[in-house]
Amino acid sequence: MRRHERVVRGFLMRLASGDADDLAQETFLRAWSRAETYGGGGRYRAWLLGIAWKTFLMNARARKRRPLGSADPAPERAAPVDTEQEAIVADALARLRPEDRAAVLLCHLLGHSHHEAAEILGFPLGSLKSRVARGTAQLLALLGNGDTP
Repeated sequence: MRRHERVVRGFLMRLASGDADDLAQETFLRAWSRAETYGGGGRYRAWLLGIAWKTFLMNARARKRRPLGSADPAPERAAPVDTEQEAIVADALARLRPEDRAAVLLCHLLGHSHHEAAEILGFPLGSLKSRVARGTAQLLALLGNGDTP
């Protein structure tokens, strides 16, 4: 856990903001209880990020199913940022659809190949590539910059 905690929390922080710590904890609990499902093929970090993605999706679906008027445990808070530039990028990332944001984060920030990111997220390779391209284009438009991220 110690070895991968920072990457998993960082990924979830950029996806879920204020829920990242709870989702990371749930991710590691699920990984522990399902350790036998890791077949040894591929990278362990990618397997953990796949569990983190599924945990994020289940949490998002549960939030949508809550009856109207039910209290939210805590309002989403923005991820802590060190500089104004990081705050601008975090805001732009938050405007992307979660699927596109996850694809961009995995490929551009965490350095996974398209193939690995597709496996982590459970998307067909072509869909993943489209999400990365769409998310990158939206980020560039939001940031007002013609350079690659």
